[in-house]
Amino acid sequence: MLRYKVVATIALLVSSFLLVLPRIIPICTGLTPAGEPMRCHYAFQSEFFIALLAVIISLGLFVIKTYEARALSGLLLGMLGAIVIILPQPWAIGICEPGGICHKTAYYGSIAGSVLILAAAAAIVISHKIQGSSER
Repeated sequence: MLRYKVVATIALLVSSFLLVLPRIIPICTGLTPAGEPMRCHYAFQSEFFIALLAVIISLGLFVIKTYEARALSGLLLGMLGAIVIILPQPWAIGICEPGGICHKTAYYGSIAGSVLILAAAAAIVISHKIQGSSER
């Protein structure tokens, strides 16, 4: 049970980091020639909402007790981590041209998204082991 709480804490910390990442490493605030915000603005606004969902689900990992709910929460966290990695890609929302500061933010966001996926997978595996040991 201790390993599960450690994994849930890691998921919560990574989700919280994703939530404040654009404040720690700011994104570019440039405008397009039409006077609208650049694509990176929209990508990181989307990532903010994804990170907020990840924080809520990570908090839920501490209070849910059944294996099915833990597995579902882990699956959702893994999907949210994948979305965080996908959003800055040029074939998704994308960010500005290479050389902008938002590439540094996207880099750290991709690392955090990968850690969130690993934490989600660990939560599923550990909760499965807890389920298996309680049935014996």
